[in-house]
Amino acid sequence: MRPARLVLRPFAVPLARPSYGRHVNPRLISTVSSRASAAAAAAVAQPQEQLPDHLPPFPAAGPHPIAVPTRSRESSPADAARTLRDAVSALQPRNDWTREEITAIYDHPLMDLVHQASLVHRRFHKPSEVQLCTLMNIKTGGCTEDCAYCAQATRYQKGTGLQAKKVETVETVLAAARAAKENGSTRFCMGAAWRDMRGRRTSLRNIADMIRGVRALGMEACVTLGMIDGAQARELRDAGLTAYNHNVDTSREFYPSVISTRTYDERLQTLAHVRDAGIHVCSGGIVGLGETATDRVGLLHTVSTLPAHPESFPVNALVPIKGTPLGDREPIDFTSMLRTIATARIIMPATIVRIAAGRKTMSEEKQALCFMAGANAIFTGEKMLTTECNGWDEDKDMFDRWGLEPMRSFDKSPPPNELS
Repeated sequence: MRPARLVLRPFAVPLARPSYGRHVNPRLISTVSSRASAAAAAAVAQPQEQLPDHLPPFPAAGPHPIAVPTRSRESSPADAARTLRDAVSALQPRNDWTREEITAIYDHPLMDLVHQASLVHRRFHKPSEVQLCTLMNIKTGGCTEDCAYCAQATRYQKGTGLQAKKVETVETVLAAARAAKENGSTRFCMGAAWRDMRGRRTSLRNIADMIRGVRALGMEACVTLGMIDGAQARELRDAGLTAYNHNVDTSREFYPSVISTRTYDERLQTLAHVRDAGIHVCSGGIVGLGETATDRVGLLHTVSTLPAHPESFPVNALVPIKGTPLGDREPIDFTSMLRTIATARIIMPATIVRIAAGRKTMSEEKQALCFMAGANAIFTGEKMLTTECNGWDEDKDMFDRWGLEPMRSFDKSPPPNELS
């Protein structure tokens, strides 16, 4: 065990503090463990270019400012430790990760992995700040897809008993958005059970009105509508859309085991349309589908090697729904969820990592571990599409007990960068 301790000891040593001139944020923190993050935060505090009103600044992945070796294959524990050390020391996101590098991070001893992820989190984010999002199903059921986890697929309707409904009215949606804002949510997400938006001109116009209404409330607006093309993405952008959610769900290799009606590349093409339109990309996955750890690494590799990292990365734990093909699957162990969150935080340091479906089954202590590992967003409210969600009052009490605070709309606080 002694050699292993010697290899890992540098992780706990504060990084040397470089000088970054006048772009230093004077905010103060009092935790010794964030000395490294304090020094590095100034490196990413570069002047923001002026962005359109609908799109708040977000640090995109770009050329890495320091040398980080990219290895095609890990050959020893020392190499694996060096991969993690390089990742934890990084001052900016990078998007040239290899699967071997991500595997080395994912497989690291869990308690230290959470600790290292926490250091990265403090470098790029205010550690006590958590984004509160509310998700509304604006069009329930009737979907022609065959996603094995989803109750909204028409082909599973007999087993699930879920009845398809028409699109909600603009007034109904905005009333729900106002209620969410009054309860502290700052991002309002709207989901519709469609394969794509072809032939839905009227619905798209109504959704654009919903987006404008949500933005008028001072909230961030996110939608998930299935596949969209470039023109549809631009129409949503012009309405003021903040983010578009389109999960890749799992690894490319395991994906056909879960879905056959939409290809992996079609999902990636939708993300490209969203990104090209200048809308923030929200894309994550689901753990507990029956995938292996290798598949979870594959999921992380897909999103972390996109041309720019997603602005937000939702991590869902499968909620088995009776009547779907995965309705009898046993819940995944919590450690796999925690490893996925911690690894995501390390390899996509500036991204918002969201605990999404499955949080209802977690104790507060498990949720706190997720926040320590770098999660900084949750869904809160009455419902999450067709499954139960933690309520606003419940989450307010949890925030009070654990010293957490809501993230402001369009204004993710910079990390503190000075010791008191």
